[in-house]
Amino acid sequence: MPSITGTPDRRARRSTTVTAAATVALIALAGCGFGADDAEESGRAGSPKRPAASTSSDSGGSRGARAARLINQALDVTFDQNYLSSTRRMKTEGTAVLHSAVRGGRAECETHARRGTSSLDFVVTASAFYSRGSKEALRMSPEAKTDPVRVEVMADRWVKRNATVFKIMRDMCESKTRRTWLEKRMPPLDELAEATPTQRPGVVQGQPTTKITYKREGGTLEFHIAAEGTPFLLRITHPAKDLHESFSDFGKPFRVATPPGAVSEFQIAKEILAAQ
Repeated sequence: MPSITGTPDRRARRSTTVTAAATVALIALAGCGFGADDAEESGRAGSPKRPAASTSSDSGGSRGARAARLINQALDVTFDQNYLSSTRRMKTEGTAVLHSAVRGGRAECETHARRGTSSLDFVVTASAFYSRGSKEALRMSPEAKTDPVRVEVMADRWVKRNATVFKIMRDMCESKTRRTWLEKRMPPLDELAEATPTQRPGVVQGQPTTKITYKREGGTLEFHIAAEGTPFLLRITHPAKDLHESFSDFGKPFRVATPPGAVSEFQIAKEILAAQ
């Protein structure tokens, strides 16, 4: 770690200023689906909902147009839920499970990411962002090589991140952020409306689905939409975009709680300085 002059408290405060970039990098490595740029882009975009593909004025149209309308409806009703869970599996970044809740107009969530033996956990409340990482995960941070003591001190501990990190990452819970991430990895609905998919019965997690399959370069694009009741999106896969995401717990109440025993970044910084 570079030499920092000043009193221990002042040095500790200064040492916390580099954590924002490292946290964003860790989240990207964990496969949570976005970093700061994605969150900021989603915040500028307003409503994430794309218009349904253009079709004739009646309820018919081509097979592709009907399928595109069903997919758009599934996206709408899925991401309109106040409570939602999703599981994202990526070949290089592992698996991330996210549970979100909207209360008082503000989204809160917690994420559990796993990549081999490494793990990262995040909690976003209405007022704070918390993170916890295993040694394996923290060693992926750009800071790890120059500041290995930080890894030892922070490993497997809940840390309340500073206000700058919270401001960057608070949008990770928002439905529009998650939908934007997903739609960036699938063809536009207007393009799908011009294609001719196959549509057959399927099953996901024991639930009957309408399985809509498109033959695409690099592999198939497949949607599983609930065939009974509300047409929720249950799963989407697209190997060419390393996309495999499933959705569940629609509307099922979920409470986001502040992690017990969380320490501040300032306390972590003081421990790091003491350990050197």
